Amino acid sequence: MPKECILIIGGKETRLIVGCCASDRGYRVVLAESYAEGIQLVITDNPKLIIIDTDIPELDGLQICQELRKSAIAPIILLNSRSDEMDIVSGLGMGADYCLKKPLKTSELLAYMEAAIRRETVYSRQRNNTDYFEIHNLSLDCSAHELKLNGKLIPLSPTEFKLIQILARNAGRALSRDQLLDSVWDSKADGIYSRTVDVHIGRIRRKIGDNPSRQRYIVTVPGLGYKMVG
Repeated sequence: MPKECILIIGGKETRLIVGCCASDRGYRVVLAESYAEGIQLVITDNPKLIIIDTDIPELDGLQICQELRKSAIAPIILLNSRSDEMDIVSGLGMGADYCLKKPLKTSELLAYMEAAIRRETVYSRQRNNTDYFEIHNLSLDCSAHELKLNGKLIPLSPTEFKLIQILARNAGRALSRDQLLDSVWDSKADGIYSRTVDVHIGRIRRKIGDNPSRQRYIVTVPGLGYKMVG
């Protein structure tokens, strides 16, 4: 039987190369060359991973990523030919879990793909565990994979959920950026920087209304990392 479904959005060359790479590994691949096609495939095929090529100007890959993140919880990998830190920060800010520079070796691309899918599979298993946390008017239900603020559901990407879950499980304890990288991203791999943690924390804070100047839920520990209030 085929492995999980992977959605690839991008130009012809990317769809061909990445699609063949994934298909040869046994994944079921669906392809899109526009946001409209991509969102439709998210609905019909429920992909476990989304790969977007941001090098095609007419596609506006970053905008597609941001729009897809509003409804899709699957991990998102962005591909581009640039390695500037601002490009990486922009991609992460738009909702991506990884930003990778092209060209990638087949083995490297597959490693990222399988790591992302593996973590999502682990999340699914964790939903069966009964873990519930309350901090002020914020509630985190790990078994339901839900974060709520004043009873209202807050949409989180898999990476964001894993990050706040790690913080909640260690409430009151300061965790370094490297510890969070190891726990959420498996390891501090090439291209995964401590700034990655900061960007994801910033996204979570905006979603839960946690003002960095008046930190109610997630506290910055200067020179180290972050902690969830006890």
